[in-house]
Amino acid sequence: MSTHERDKMVKPDYMSDADWEGLKAATASLERIRGDAKADVARYLANPDGWSTGTGSPSGLPTLLLTMVGRKSGEKRTTPLVFLQDGGNMVVVASLAGYDQDPAWFLNVTANPECWVQCDRNRMTAIAHQASDEERKALWPRLVELFPTWGYFQAQTDRPFGIVVLVPTGEA
Repeated sequence: MSTHERDKMVKPDYMSDADWEGLKAATASLERIRGDAKADVARYLANPDGWSTGTGSPSGLPTLLLTMVGRKSGEKRTTPLVFLQDGGNMVVVASLAGYDQDPAWFLNVTANPECWVQCDRNRMTAIAHQASDEERKALWPRLVELFPTWGYFQAQTDRPFGIVVLVPTGEA
């Protein structure tokens, strides 16, 4: 299914009607997604406690802030991302709600893997790398268990989602 056929998406069995309507509204356009992300960054920075466990985030999912250098602008860009803790590393998914294009943050860390991560009040430097085939096989089931909607969105596009492992390198 392409980005232009989002109106043909079918509600997944695991989702309530209310949750489905909320998801469709929240992902109806890239502008809405970007606007909500900017608002979440502001909320996170204003009250960072509990986001990394999901207790402080509006979604109830573990969320971090990823800051990277824009590949075109050269300026720092920050986005909130749901993540899976994998030992000392954090794993994020470049889903962009199943749209056919990669999210800008993914293109940015692919171009320049040196980045910064904030989990609650803990800020660190990190190196990002795309998961190897072996890592993908091990991580994808855990990622979909954490957030089943990633599996649903992956089925909406032919674009394979990037899975990015953030490896902390020190305090920021």
